[in-house]
Amino acid sequence: MKAIYTYAALALCTYSFGQQLFIVNADNKFGVVNENGVEIIAAKYSSIEEFDVMHANWAKVELNKVYGFVDKTGKIIVEPKYHEISTYNALHEGWALVKKDDKFGFIDNAGKEIVPPVYDKVGTFGEYAKDWMLVEANGLKGFIDTDGNLIVPVKYAQIDQFDTIRKNWTLVKDSKDKLGFIDRTGKEVIPVVYDNIEAFVKKQTVIANAE
Repeated sequence: MKAIYTYAALALCTYSFGQQLFIVNADNKFGVVNENGVEIIAAKYSSIEEFDVMHANWAKVELNKVYGFVDKTGKIIVEPKYHEISTYNALHEGWALVKKDDKFGFIDNAGKEIVPPVYDKVGTFGEYAKDWMLVEANGLKGFIDTDGNLIVPVKYAQIDQFDTIRKNWTLVKDSKDKLGFIDRTGKEVIPVVYDNIEAFVKKQTVIANAE
């Protein structure tokens, strides 16, 4: 196949079978051809980053101001639909933070959306519990685990650190300023219905007042 592209600012990549791949530009659209000029990825993207930078055998591509990934065979691994894709492994091994319509989520090492982009903020694993990450949406908080599961529903206005009042418990407050406790399994061990909670530290007991 005859090469028909303008080779401008080319990025050179090494292909797994020993071939070299070139990022090419045609009418301000980018694609990829091999060393014989055979088109591997059609020149339709606004930008293509070098392969193997963000993920082995993948390149990040931009189309209409959204991003995804293609592999060295030209297969689309992640459809271009995210407004941002961050570096893998920054917050959790094998995950990359993604942003869509100002909401955050995660894709995994296979490109699967492991956590949908529905959160306004995300924390870090271990900040509250070893395998939990704090997530926030519409001013309310909850937790996901390392499998991407929602372990504590996003319904609390405030979540304190564990073990402050009682070991393996944490104080939570809802949007109506009612208080209660959850444990390290995510279970509500004391319902969130109280106006005030005070601890007798020496006796390790709790007094709760509700109207």
